[in-house]
Amino acid sequence: MDNKNCEIQFQKISTGNGYQNDLIATVNNRLEITVVEICKLQKAISKLESTIISLDEKNGKLQRRIFWLTVIGAIFAGTQIVQVVDILIRWIK
Repeated sequence: MDNKNCEIQFQKISTGNGYQNDLIATVNNRLEITVVEICKLQKAISKLESTIISLDEKNGKLQRRIFWLTVIGAIFAGTQIVQVVDILIRWIK
């Protein structure tokens, strides 16, 4: 929010019934604006939470696949199966 919007939203309110009533009306105005903004933030947060949950579910599958590819790669590296197969293919030729 830029400064111009803040100045427009937070103008002093004059009721014509004295300084104290002007202050009360101004505070009530600020509270109304605050409540509206909090409601908007709560809606935005709930949308964000649902998006994060759906992305987490989708990423769970990808994370499992990457985990198993890593495990298989580690097994190949540890047992050197690729090199053994290469040696066997050369020996058969």
